[in-house]
Amino acid sequence: MSVLGDVAMVSAAELDTLRSEGNAYSYLSGTEVPKVDLDRYWDGLRFVMDAIGFPVNPIGGRPYPDERSAWGHGMPNSDSCALAPDEVRQAAASLVATPFTALEIHLPAANVAGLYPGNYDWTSLATRTNAGHYYGTLVAFFQEAAAARHCTVFWAA
Repeated sequence: MSVLGDVAMVSAAELDTLRSEGNAYSYLSGTEVPKVDLDRYWDGLRFVMDAIGFPVNPIGGRPYPDERSAWGHGMPNSDSCALAPDEVRQAAASLVATPFTALEIHLPAANVAGLYPGNYDWTSLATRTNAGHYYGTLVAFFQEAAAARHCTVFWAA
């Protein structure tokens, strides 16, 4: 079974409503909400953005809806977490300012870091190419979210 990473975009009001209604996962994973699919590359992307020192990593945030009821696969860094509009703006600025080539130099360290999936060679041309593609979609997605002053929710399941 694959553990795929997704990031959804919603308004701050929607995020609060979902938190109190208790149906956040079914709503955010449905078709009504704009999402970006990071496939199996989410952990590698998270890793290289942490390695370069993004002030706000777009694959992170506070547990959502809270620590007790966050969902995801249960492995490290896979549980649902949210970013507020100002954090989305900061993440978007870092994404736009950082070409994938600046992140790619940190991929060799990913091979020994125990990232998901464990069978990826993060230095292979195919893996680097695919990771770069998913990074590009993440950049565009966060630009759209920042322009709309929306929140984001990440999870891997």
